[in-house]
Amino acid sequence: MQTYQSPVQLKLKEEKRTSKNFMEKEKEINLIKEEIRIWSKEVLEIPESRFGGLPPCPYARQAWAKNKVRVHVVSDLGDCLTIKDMCPDDDSLDVVAWTGYESMSADDFDTWQDEQNEKHSGKWLLGFHPDHPEDEDAGEFVGNDAPEYGIILIQGLTHLSKVSNTLFNRGYYNSYPKSEIKLIKRRNELCHQKEKEKLSKRKNP
Repeated sequence: MQTYQSPVQLKLKEEKRTSKNFMEKEKEINLIKEEIRIWSKEVLEIPESRFGGLPPCPYARQAWAKNKVRVHVVSDLGDCLTIKDMCPDDDSLDVVAWTGYESMSADDFDTWQDEQNEKHSGKWLLGFHPDHPEDEDAGEFVGNDAPEYGIILIQGLTHLSKVSNTLFNRGYYNSYPKSEIKLIKRRNELCHQKEKEKLSKRKNP
């Protein structure tokens, strides 16, 4: 026999379910943000010989210390583009955890990222899809059992290009394959092109 539930009871039940889903979602988001911070401390900020004795992300520790890292959790890449538009062209960094990665293959994601960087608007994306091949030289990272996600780093192109030129001189890229060096030089060329366009506009307003 089916029990009758009044509209008020049904509404309370729905609110309880929605509230529970919201709390679970908040817990997942907090776990992901916490894991990203752990990943930075245990992996990105630790010096490695393959990076010329520098950490994989040489300026990560300094950026966290100066509160210049903004962490976001999104399911839609459209939200990532909104974050990109809002990212200032300075030495700060947006770290985007992308939980909707199953909607796009790793190859399609790479294509999407390349297209975004070609029309960069002064911001640069560096992303990692969970289905990308694992870096065999990287140490094992355990994490905190957060849900799986892709990572997209967003930075101002001017600062990124300037820093990479410094890192070239410090031997950071000595172990990089030629294909990746080519991409980095292409990125710096795009930055130089942007600066030339800015200068031209100032001279010919």
